[in-house]
Amino acid sequence: MELDTLKNSWNTISVDVNRDQFDIISATKKEMKSPLAGLKKKVQKQIKMLPILFAFLVIVAVKMPDAQHHILIWMGLVILPLTTLYYYFNLKLITDLEEMNGSVKDDIQNKIKKLISTNRIYLIVNRVIFALLIIGIEGLIRNNRLDLVPGLETLKNIVFPLRVLIYAGIFGLHYVVSKYTFTYYFGKYIRQLKNILAEMQ
Repeated sequence: MELDTLKNSWNTISVDVNRDQFDIISATKKEMKSPLAGLKKKVQKQIKMLPILFAFLVIVAVKMPDAQHHILIWMGLVILPLTTLYYYFNLKLITDLEEMNGSVKDDIQNKIKKLISTNRIYLIVNRVIFALLIIGIEGLIRNNRLDLVPGLETLKNIVFPLRVLIYAGIFGLHYVVSKYTFTYYFGKYIRQLKNILAEMQ
């Protein structure tokens, strides 16, 4: 008799726990719907725009033989497909979050963390590439490869300490602009997902 009572109590607790878990997941999915939809829309725009920019660079390289020797053109032809690939996987992750049926709380948390992390890494990599570009330009100047980037002749005529200040100013401007544009396009939705993640923990 006591064993039957214990079983009934355990079954009641299990049902309540499962129901609570289900309610949390359902509420979380409803809360995620808006930021995910906004983020998805922005990412889809990037995926459509980047191949157009890539095609433009290809046309420039074909139509203007001199452009084929410019390192910036070749960098664009390498970076744009990689960036498109990044946005594609980002879109896949967003779609997975939108379409999850019956997923457990940990799975949702891990996917949100991964989405937040990939966007943060993208911003960092973007800045590192820009810094490497500045270092590369100075390397070209020192090795007299002025034909690879338009305008290097003018930059070479500026004394080195002043060039460093120009580089610092350009990098600082890029840092501010990249942060602003990233926040404008994606930041609002990422913040909302961070808040949802905090509420789940």
